[in-house]
Amino acid sequence: MEDEENGFFISENTLIPSKKSLIDDLPYDTNTKCIYCSSPFIDNELHKTFAIMCCSQCRYKKLKFVTKTTAIKEYLLSDYDLKNLKYISRPNPHKGNWHDMLLYLEDEIINISMNKYGNEDALEKIKLKRTETIKNRKIKKLKIKIRDLKRRTFVKTTENKKHTHSFIGTDKLKTCEICGLTLEQEEI
Repeated sequence: MEDEENGFFISENTLIPSKKSLIDDLPYDTNTKCIYCSSPFIDNELHKTFAIMCCSQCRYKKLKFVTKTTAIKEYLLSDYDLKNLKYISRPNPHKGNWHDMLLYLEDEIINISMNKYGNEDALEKIKLKRTETIKNRKIKKLKIKIRDLKRRTFVKTTENKKHTHSFIGTDKLKTCEICGLTLEQEEI
């Protein structure tokens, strides 16, 4: 008998077996091993959300995750495309009160993107087209702002160039020497 230092004695036959003997005695199926390294320790979060048998070491080495924002920007997917996919939710690392980060499996995102656009070349063409339209919109907006600015500055310069009329002519019809304005006066 061994003293546990808590006032109890542990008999030798109830001692905790070593970790190796625990692994050998576990009643597990042949399917509950890691698909990459055959380890019996499966990451519960991955198994519950994605139904993937993967251990925690292989999770960070083999599996890649993509945030919702990068899936929308890089793979040109919409919210509707991502609606039925499974994801892991994490608190946003940039700011705590922002919306949670949604992490999707990169392989699933790539498969959906390839089904939607065909191949990577078509995806790149659409990305280029979108960037060009954004660039053209910005240029158009800038041109409108410049035109409005010119319009405002030209109006101010023309308003400052007022002149006083110097009329020449008979009593009834007078014309200005500078601008050619004609005035007709009637006697009452």
